[in-house]
Amino acid sequence: MVRARTNPTLRSPFPAAFEAICDIFLTYFDDATSGLTKALKDLLTNTLSLSATLEASADVVRTLATRGLVGVSVGEGKKGGYYALDIAVRKGAGAAATFEYAGGAEKLVGEMLANLIDRNLGPAIGKAVVTLLVTRRKELIDEGKGEKEWLQIWQEPVKKALVDEELRPRIVNYVLPGLLKPSAEGFKIFVQSLGLSEEGTVTGAKDSGLGALLSCLKTGKELGFVGEIGDDTTGTRAVVYLNSELVIPLLGHALSHIRVAAFNLVVQSASITRPFSPGALSILKQALPPLHTESDAEVRDLIIGGIRNLIERIACSSYATEKELKNLQQKLRTGNRPTPDDIRKMIELDSRINDAKQFCEWYIELMETLLRPGSNYQRCITGLRALGFLIRSGVDACIADRTFAALPGHGSTASNGESFKKGLFKWPEFSKDINIFRSGIKRVLLEAMFDPFEDVRITSSEILRFDLKWDIDSLKAFLERGLTAMNESGRARDSDGFARTVALVFGLAKRGDVAFPENYKIWGFAIKDDKSGLGVIKWVLDILEKEYLKVAEADFLRAIKERPIHGIFESLVLILESKGTTEDEDTTAWREVHVQIFEHCQTIWRLTRAPLCLDSPEGHVPADFDEEDEEMGTQTVMSYSWRAIKESSALLGIILGKASFSSLDSADFEKGGKLVLEQLADIRHRGAFSSVSPSFVALCTRCFNSADANLQELPRTWLKKNLEVILEKSAKITRRSAGLPYLIVGVLASETDPKRPLLSSTIARLQEIATMPAISSASGEKMDLPQVHALNCLKFLFVDARMSQIVVPFMGAGLELAVSCFGSEIWAIRNCGVMLFTALTNRLFGLRKSRNDYSSGITTRSFFEKFVAVRTVLLKNLQEKVGSLEGGDAISVEMVYPALSLIARMEVDPEYQGMDDFLEPIELCMRSRMWKVREMSARAMAALVGPKQVVAAIKVLMAAGPEEQNVLHGNLCAVRALLERRVRQAELQEGEQVWTRIADIFNARFEDLVVKNKCSVTKAVVLQILSLHSEKFKTSPAFQTTIESYLIRNATQEVFSSSVVGRSFFKEHLVAFTLLFKPTLVDSLFSHTDEEILLYTADYILAHPELGITTPTTRLWELATTHPWTLIQTSSLALLHLSPPTSASESDFNKVFALLESPREPIKEAALSLLGPLICVLPEAAQAGAMEDLLLKLVKASDEEEPYTTRMAALSSLSSLAPLLQLKEGINEALIPAYTLIYDFLNDDDDEIRMLSASLAQKILGSDILLLPLAAAEKLALQLPRYFPGSHALLKTAINRITSGEKAEKVWEKATKKDTILFQREKQNLWVDIVGSIELWGVVAELVLARGVGAEEIQSLRGWVKDAKAVIAVKEQAEGDGEVPGGWGREEETVCFLARVQVAARVVGME
Repeated sequence: MVRARTNPTLRSPFPAAFEAICDIFLTYFDDATSGLTKALKDLLTNTLSLSATLEASADVVRTLATRGLVGVSVGEGKKGGYYALDIAVRKGAGAAATFEYAGGAEKLVGEMLANLIDRNLGPAIGKAVVTLLVTRRKELIDEGKGEKEWLQIWQEPVKKALVDEELRPRIVNYVLPGLLKPSAEGFKIFVQSLGLSEEGTVTGAKDSGLGALLSCLKTGKELGFVGEIGDDTTGTRAVVYLNSELVIPLLGHALSHIRVAAFNLVVQSASITRPFSPGALSILKQALPPLHTESDAEVRDLIIGGIRNLIERIACSSYATEKELKNLQQKLRTGNRPTPDDIRKMIELDSRINDAKQFCEWYIELMETLLRPGSNYQRCITGLRALGFLIRSGVDACIADRTFAALPGHGSTASNGESFKKGLFKWPEFSKDINIFRSGIKRVLLEAMFDPFEDVRITSSEILRFDLKWDIDSLKAFLERGLTAMNESGRARDSDGFARTVALVFGLAKRGDVAFPENYKIWGFAIKDDKSGLGVIKWVLDILEKEYLKVAEADFLRAIKERPIHGIFESLVLILESKGTTEDEDTTAWREVHVQIFEHCQTIWRLTRAPLCLDSPEGHVPADFDEEDEEMGTQTVMSYSWRAIKESSALLGIILGKASFSSLDSADFEKGGKLVLEQLADIRHRGAFSSVSPSFVALCTRCFNSADANLQELPRTWLKKNLEVILEKSAKITRRSAGLPYLIVGVLASETDPKRPLLSSTIARLQEIATMPAISSASGEKMDLPQVHALNCLKFLFVDARMSQIVVPFMGAGLELAVSCFGSEIWAIRNCGVMLFTALTNRLFGLRKSRNDYSSGITTRSFFEKFVAVRTVLLKNLQEKVGSLEGGDAISVEMVYPALSLIARMEVDPEYQGMDDFLEPIELCMRSRMWKVREMSARAMAALVGPKQVVAAIKVLMAAGPEEQNVLHGNLCAVRALLERRVRQAELQEGEQVWTRIADIFNARFEDLVVKNKCSVTKAVVLQILSLHSEKFKTSPAFQTTIESYLIRNATQEVFSSSVVGRSFFKEHLVAFTLLFKPTLVDSLFSHTDEEILLYTADYILAHPELGITTPTTRLWELATTHPWTLIQTSSLALLHLSPPTSASESDFNKVFALLESPREPIKEAALSLLGPLICVLPEAAQAGAMEDLLLKLVKASDEEEPYTTRMAALSSLSSLAPLLQLKEGINEALIPAYTLIYDFLNDDDDEIRMLSASLAQKILGSDILLLPLAAAEKLALQLPRYFPGSHALLKTAINRITSGEKAEKVWEKATKKDTILFQREKQNLWVDIVGSIELWGVVAELVLARGVGAEEIQSLRGWVKDAKAVIAVKEQAEGDGEVPGGWGREEETVCFLARVQVAARVVGME
């Protein structure tokens, strides 16, 4: 059409026709599918080609650039617009002309970079920005100008954007590579403007500036502009060389984005074959241990990505280095005499290879340290993931060939004809000497299979499959110890660990890596050697039948306590999941296995059915239940039952879903389906029926995909039966209909017919049931309500992830049904209608970010044109029910409120007239006597008012007087909503004068609506609106004068003359209003006789410290120490902490100290926080005693068992003492407890406490940067021997940290005490690395002892070590070596004790 110009529009002059083409392109580009996107791009390309033919290209590209800029300045640019702008500039629109049209280069670049906040626009904006700036550079060069003139255009806006942490990643990904690539000189100038010196260091930069600089340096390094750290000879293009003094501290920075950026800076290189310098490898050895402790999952992923790049670069660079060395050696073998340069080169290359080998060996040893029992989750999972990458890289040549057998892509051919192996790199010859699966690594991996965290167990078991060398007797011992642990505790970690061990044995047996001798027994049951793995499966089935099911049938309670069965079922699940299907498998043998499994699944269902199907399953009590048994409770019974059904149903699902058809028959599918259907229909325990559902889906999927017509028909039969169950079980109503929705979705999610006939018919049937007339019960008896089940099933269909796309065509009908339920006389139906409505609105609009968030990107036009019937039903119900609101009809409220909330979620379309009919009912709702209805209708009003009408609408709404308070309240709520959602848009369209006009409206109505108004509620709403937008209203001098006049007239006294209803609400907003518009009145607020005003004043100042309001110290002292109301006392203490007094007496300190004995926790915590600042302003003579008293309290408050708020109060108090705690020569050793307290806070379980502690450590250590808590803790501990040389107090502290401060026998007793209670209480600090801490304090003790002191302490410690070794010897004599996998030394507490003994022995020379 474009080429032929057949369309009438295109017969007009071409530039005018091009406007129409631009409209088409910009309208459809953003939401286009890939095919349409390509077509639109072709349209634009063809149009530009035609414009050149018609000699109209200059006008066309100018038009294209102009249209592309639309919306950029107000943050509403579109992807198509940025693409058009990019094309226009490339085709000759010119960067200078584009900048001029947009109001300046710096302005346009800044606006475009700010719009990167929308991640969907990132690639389009980045490309457009780079095109504009690179084009402008070429223009400047043509004009005879240089890099400095070019940098002046973009330097400041790019720096500003890079400082923003949210924008920075997108700047780095989409802008910097293309922007910095053209000019190495420009790159150097730019990074120097960010603070980098000629020497490659940086000083005095803020954290945001560091992040920006590191991001640029990383990009520069990838481009070859930045040399390798520790090597200033590499890279011919390098213009910047970095000093290691810049990178080392940043790798331990407390802010994660700086740590990650610094790590990537060390690892990245322009060439992956460039070897690391020795200095860089040394830096990495320092940095990597703490980088494996990241608590944030997203940061861990970034670190893992960096580690993967590190491993790849070490492999590729060392291989390339070895290749270069061999080439050089080959050259010399030909008889050429080596030159001194050749010899130096060979020595250097050999050194680099050895460095790489030593680093790999060191890193494997680090993995063993990270994975030791007791390590926290962060260390374990990061170490396991890194170890997995290392194994798959092929660094251990002994296992490389077997590593990739089961990986996706194995066996395919690369372009060079070599076999493709994902993740495998070429390594030097030293890979033949690397042994990853050494005994220590293998032990910690086996122990990790019993870790409390599931992904640690999964990852460790996957890694162990790569090991080729196994001893069957060691495996047997480990397996039996795991089975014992499972029987004793029944915990998920032990059951799952045992199951994964069995699955590992199965895999090894099938692979031929282990063989079972004849008559070999494990746990007393024979296990046969069978390369198919059937021997292992039959061994498990023997144990299941004879050891577990037999006990359960004879004594159910004993089975619950001593034979938790779910681990046995899970082992079969894991085996069959990994087994696969082979052509030559023994069909008869597998048939026997399947028959046994079916029987066992039916048996366990029969045994556990009673507790799972009770209407209140948590309350089921077996007949022979012993209430005095501490290890047995209804919770324990339920746990046994639902876990057994979860694993047995999963096992059933795997067989029916994956087993070979030759080992199954149609009766198996019918029998399995009947069992699963029965479970889903009858079970009432949510965890149980949700775990059965996947098995039903697998079964239905297998049937649908079968070539057998009878099997294909089974799901249809089940679906028909399931729909009948909805009617049959209509008397059994639960909140979400238990497993019934799973019965319906299980079939529909598996349907293979693309036309989805079952889905259509099922939704129609469910709608039919849902709309059946409900028969009310006059006698109050329980009613049959199949409508509830139908509505719950429909809701589940719309929220289930598997159905998310295929149910979209039915969402309109679903909304219509939900809205129609609002008018039902039966609460259960109305409630289900609301839940369905909520599920659908969340699908359409997304989840609300906060309670008051009603914004969305869907306009009224787009919504109602898509769901026409919904508009009709909504409008009809609103019009019918709104008149009943005044009578307080509950049904009317339940109908109206959700309907209003739906309208409130939409964005206005000023041109859409379909909302006109809603205006009257919404206005009537705004007058309702129901507060919540008025508020929601006011929010809905925002969907009817466009930006250009907002000021006029506000004027009309504000015209209401105080005569009708409900009307006034509804109108004011609407004004509040309009100011939140529409005024910003109006301001962008019409300028700042919008706020001037609004301020004039409020000024004119202030007298009537505030001064003369006696209603507390409506006055409060006016003041709330003014407070929310105080900065805008303050720009009106006239209105500011009116407000100040009102406040000066002692407005706070009005609380006594305003209505009682809503008076507290009024007080709260009056206080906020006063402090925002006249903060000098703070003294009068604190002098007020009304207690609520006192409280609201204190709380508002605490919530807004940025206002910098000066508080009356004397009055606060009075309130803090004498006021009877706890809340006022607590807030006053907090205010004193926020603005501490400049001086205090011992009496003041003692008054606050006495509050620590208060029975009220908030007062105790507030007083504790204040004591630190008070000590700093006490007379010097009183500080020592006060400090000693306070430290005792802080130590107690910092205990890990204390709540977060108490620990935070203690840290806040301690942080205030920073000026007194700065480490310096001659400091009093009485402060040592304060430093150990800071050390403990740096190892607290809570991230926020650790970060605040790091800030405190920075102050007392005098560090330039904020260190990672782990790094700060180590640095602090190692600094103590320097500032307290030869201190007995420090030595005793270190020894207590090593020995736990108790006798060896007592520590051993605690460490080895077995806790077999299923629901045990976890320790509170899961973060601290106890073993690492013990080792660190051992170093501290050695540093103190190096001063020649501590003879008495050494003697005492020797005795402790002797006693500890004695109890260990007794244990070894009774139970053997604890170091074997699964031995008595595997528990965290035992590992810690052994570490204490080892470190203590090292300190006193008894190793």
